[in-house]
Amino acid sequence: MTDEGLDKLHPVLADTLLGHEGAEREFLAAYNGGRMHHAWLITGPKGVGKATLAYKIAKFLLSQSIKDAGPSLFGDDLPQADPETLDIDPESDTVQRVKSMAHGGLLTVARTIDPKKKVLRKMIVIDDVRKAHDFFNRTSAEGGWRVVIVDAADEMNRNSANALLKILEEPPKHSILLLVAHAPGKLLPTIKSRCRQLKLAPMQTESVKAVLITKFPDISTEQLDKFALLAEGSPGKAIRLAEADGLALYDKMMDLLLSMPKVNTPMLHKLAVELGAVKADAKYRLFMEYLSGWLERMVRYTASGDVPYSIHHQEEALFKRLAGTCGVDRWIEVWEKMHELEIRADGLNMDRKQLLVSLFFSISEAARG
Repeated sequence: MTDEGLDKLHPVLADTLLGHEGAEREFLAAYNGGRMHHAWLITGPKGVGKATLAYKIAKFLLSQSIKDAGPSLFGDDLPQADPETLDIDPESDTVQRVKSMAHGGLLTVARTIDPKKKVLRKMIVIDDVRKAHDFFNRTSAEGGWRVVIVDAADEMNRNSANALLKILEEPPKHSILLLVAHAPGKLLPTIKSRCRQLKLAPMQTESVKAVLITKFPDISTEQLDKFALLAEGSPGKAIRLAEADGLALYDKMMDLLLSMPKVNTPMLHKLAVELGAVKADAKYRLFMEYLSGWLERMVRYTASGDVPYSIHHQEEALFKRLAGTCGVDRWIEVWEKMHELEIRADGLNMDRKQLLVSLFFSISEAARG
């Protein structure tokens, strides 16, 4: 489930989709006031509709003439009337061409297929960003705005990030970059400093449940509650978890954690082999999300004593037991190590099986105090 199109799943999203209304007002105010920034960073958890907003902005801009860009910022006259909304006629030619990715004023930068391995790359590479550079250097094919959407910017490697930075340093006239980022902390500070940020807040739990019920009408109340908690306000993530039988995978993680400080080595190696398989990329990434979220809650509980939400019936007791084994600094170290190893694994094709084994032994060491 991608961000784009999430707003079509359930009527409740029209009013509550992740604070879109406030973000849209902020962008529209900049547009109407002649304070249009050349780069916008759209942030928030996965599945909250960041790409939906990016494409909505793109459709809006591509339907406007250059003269509507505001006052003398771009050397143009004020529009006769300021637009009051980003909404565009869904049947318009612009919208239809954007949907079919056939508009000459729009380019999307995303992970591409590796021509040698015939698989989707794990990161956005420099050649992908060079397409944006070439796109901006050409004369506008449509005679209007040129829009580049980078989805997701935090998936760029260092070379591609530096290539994007060069574009941000010398932005072309009548063009805009929309950077979608699930984890903006992974971006270069120099990239973030050159962008204006639109933060999308998570949805209320009941709204996430409403989306899930629409997609899965036969879902049980227990599953509904657990998926909504795990999604942390992201309807897209909740749907992804339900489609992937995510609760079964969560239980496997808990089976390993509940044995701490001992490590159930046979169980760990079996799971590591399963998740380390080439075809298990989606399941591996979901497991890493689970483990990262669990460690974050472990850190919060150790620091504050506030009981975090629990998915497994023995999880609260586990938090209480492990919180007394070491200080919050040690759990933060484990969390940081996890993300360092994860980045290395993606960038250097590190053995995922070994990564998982190393992580659980690190948790075991912390649990021993």
